[in-house]
Amino acid sequence: MKIRALGHVSLFVRDLAATRRFYRDLLGLAETGTGKDGRIVFFSAGARHHDLSCELARATGPGPQPKGVPGLYHVAFEIGETLQDLAAARREMVAHGLEPFGEYANGFCVRDPDGHEIELYVEPTPPRSIGERR
Repeated sequence: MKIRALGHVSLFVRDLAATRRFYRDLLGLAETGTGKDGRIVFFSAGARHHDLSCELARATGPGPQPKGVPGLYHVAFEIGETLQDLAAARREMVAHGLEPFGEYANGFCVRDPDGHEIELYVEPTPPRSIGERR
């Protein structure tokens, strides 16, 4: 067997309205549908029906585990190609009351409404050779 691609990431969440505000309204993912009688919402970055699904949690719990223990570490989204794209995304997160952390040259992290670590990064386009077309 050989895996061809990551299909999607699924998260349990406490509040679908807050989840929609974060992933759809703030990060700009398209909401592509719901399921399980409205208990799950699907979001897409554009290439697939959904890259992320968020389902209402069925039990109370502590939320994300401390960094370093087994479990989900973070979900990463490419948000552009330039450092200007990155700076604009950072300004938008701060304007919405989110505190960036774990910053590095091409990215940073924020937390979603349930405390999941979300990495936002840019993937610089490699320079083109002379005469090369895009």
